[in-house]
Amino acid sequence: MCYGISIYLSESDTFNKNWMEKAAKNGFHYIFTSLHIPEEKDVDYVKQVKWLGKTAQQFHLEVMADVSPASLERLGLSFNELPSIIDWGISGIRMDYGFTAKQIAWLSHHLKVGLNASTIDEDQLKNLMDEGLQPYQTEAWHNFYPKPYTGISKQSLYERNALFHRYGIKTMAFIHGDDQLRGPLHLGLPTIENHRHVSPTLAALELQEMNTDKICVGDLNLTNKTLQELKFVMEGTVPLYADLYKGYEQFSNMVHSNRMDAAEYVIRSVESRQMPSNYQKEAHELKIFNEGTITVENEKYGRYAGELQICLEAIPADTKTNVAGRIKQESLSLMKKVGSGKKFVLLTSSVK
Repeated sequence: MCYGISIYLSESDTFNKNWMEKAAKNGFHYIFTSLHIPEEKDVDYVKQVKWLGKTAQQFHLEVMADVSPASLERLGLSFNELPSIIDWGISGIRMDYGFTAKQIAWLSHHLKVGLNASTIDEDQLKNLMDEGLQPYQTEAWHNFYPKPYTGISKQSLYERNALFHRYGIKTMAFIHGDDQLRGPLHLGLPTIENHRHVSPTLAALELQEMNTDKICVGDLNLTNKTLQELKFVMEGTVPLYADLYKGYEQFSNMVHSNRMDAAEYVIRSVESRQMPSNYQKEAHELKIFNEGTITVENEKYGRYAGELQICLEAIPADTKTNVAGRIKQESLSLMKKVGSGKKFVLLTSSVK
């Protein structure tokens, strides 16, 4: 799984450089930029693209640039000269409209190319392969959708990903930001419409579930809190904000694993069973452990004593079980993503 950011050449060099540096420090690997955005005017594209390529190399970030035939005119390049853009620090070209199958296939022999994952059908893909497209040099990039209710569905993205994977081509999709949203609408830049109003972290986890190989932030940047969360996600761990009660602090900020034989009603920490267990029975009068309740089995539970669990939904309370804390409301949706064998971490403080 590979994560990237979007850079817009109409933003200041200082803003863009700071975002690149922060992203690189937090584990991001690549940059997407577009050279044919209508609202970007008065931009010296040659100067800015060369600056972007050089600056990205400082932070070891690859750059994929979205181009059209009109973009080539702005760059002063003919199509046959496009491979020379590597010398500017640009790793690949996403080719949207205005190019023939023969041109795209030819270019894949010289640098990485990106296809429009949301619009190309299988017949067009077969035609590209017949023309000599190199799958290992090709990626399929979904669009982002600034206008509400125009994004694609989860099912559509899943099916499109499966199509390209059959031909050995990796896919990419966008999540929205949560700090500065890009204009002119400032309503987020996701690929999937239903992601517009969820956290970027949940959107990223769902894109992973749909076998998306690369995930890119469409908007201008992310909060430090979300960057911290995504860093955990990149490491294969679901971050969960929690309130842990006194006596259970040892479970905080450690990485747990849900059992491979995942239970239907609870998340069961493998690691907790391996920790010293001396939990005495604690009095409580609860009849129900609600969704998000964190529990630890006490000594009355015999060999299960010390096992930490998180309730995925309400279950009957038990006196052999102590209440150790709660998952915070903001993390209840993320909790549902802790599947079989999945790692998770209980965070008791968050970055502002």
